[in-house]
Amino acid sequence: MRIIFWILFWFIYFPLIRLISLLMFWNSKVEERERFEKRNKFESLAHSFREKGIVADICFEFSSEGEYQQVAPLISDALAAGKKIELVFFSPSVEKAIMQLAGQYPQQIRYLRYPLVRLFPIARRSFSCWVTAKTLIMVRYDLLPELLLWSLKKDHELKLVWMTFKKERSRGKSASFWKKLFLKNAKTIVYASSQDEEEGRKMGFPGVVYDFRVEQIRRRMDGRVEKFQSHFNLYPDFYTHINLIPREKRLIVGNAWPSDLFLLRDLPEDVFLVVVPHQLSDEILNLFREGLDNLGRPVFEINNQTQTYKSSQTILVNKKGILCELYSDFGRSYVGGGFEGSIHSVLEPLVAGSSKISCGPFHHRSTEYDVALDMDKMTEVNTPEQFLNWLNTNQQEGSHAMLDSMFKSYQKAREQVISC
Repeated sequence: MRIIFWILFWFIYFPLIRLISLLMFWNSKVEERERFEKRNKFESLAHSFREKGIVADICFEFSSEGEYQQVAPLISDALAAGKKIELVFFSPSVEKAIMQLAGQYPQQIRYLRYPLVRLFPIARRSFSCWVTAKTLIMVRYDLLPELLLWSLKKDHELKLVWMTFKKERSRGKSASFWKKLFLKNAKTIVYASSQDEEEGRKMGFPGVVYDFRVEQIRRRMDGRVEKFQSHFNLYPDFYTHINLIPREKRLIVGNAWPSDLFLLRDLPEDVFLVVVPHQLSDEILNLFREGLDNLGRPVFEINNQTQTYKSSQTILVNKKGILCELYSDFGRSYVGGGFEGSIHSVLEPLVAGSSKISCGPFHHRSTEYDVALDMDKMTEVNTPEQFLNWLNTNQQEGSHAMLDSMFKSYQKAREQVISC
């Protein structure tokens, strides 16, 4: 089989990718991608361990920020154990975080922006020539031919993390032949949910169930005081204010989009509202300012220049990196994105302790939605009336037993992926 895929890769996939990239050299997105990948050539920590005769212990491959957060606790623990690791990523969204981490551990980390438009299998900075580890931990999405070919080598070990079939379920389809090839070659599979594990087992691909983001978020909660000290110096005044408000009257709209605002049309004046946009561009922020003003809610905006806290029933947070930690102060959390492509992180408010969580209708890609639903914490809302009903309903709090079990079983799950 390996010979067949080797032929397909060299004589079909590779020439096709090169041809497309050459024919579309004028396309701005292709140009941007090429500049992104070209940085591998000029950064010392993007050069392979191979150049120094070193073999890494583990290679992690992930697409973007969300997938990186899934394996972040594994990466932290591997570094703490003194292991040398390789980080291969696909999206510019995670570039800054990886470079910062590598800067802290220059002797233990090498990173690679996965070459797509600059793909050349025998080049030093192709994945196949660059990687030295014999164990590859892949997170969910990037089922690339080169990675499958790598996994077919006798002494190589592929481990799949956060594997799900939710997209297939939403479309009424089964897993593709290509996806099954990765599953077949994986030595270890960690599924995102019990439903995913059951489907995988029925196809002949047994595995375990765990979501490593639960551990990552728990660690962020443990460090929230230090995070606020460095990123939110007005937090003591903020906390003094909200501590006077009943927890069930505190609502946070996290990772918000302007398309979420219509749900707040009938929001009672006595509800303390905090809105944290997903994007902080001037255009998006202006839409939030205008939208909240049209709803009759005067806004106090907190940004990096804000020096004095002002008591207000509506706060717009124009700051990065503190949403996860803020969730723990709110009894009601709405997760944005449900009227865009898909909702954002549900685990953050869930682990932080929000009693009730809601979102819009587009959650078909979110396995976290299923976890919150199983815990009786999640409600889908489509109209202002449904939103108000969710906000006012005094339902019995769902059980945290599932999360408690995940907290306790982290080390056991970790040992199935990396040995520390």
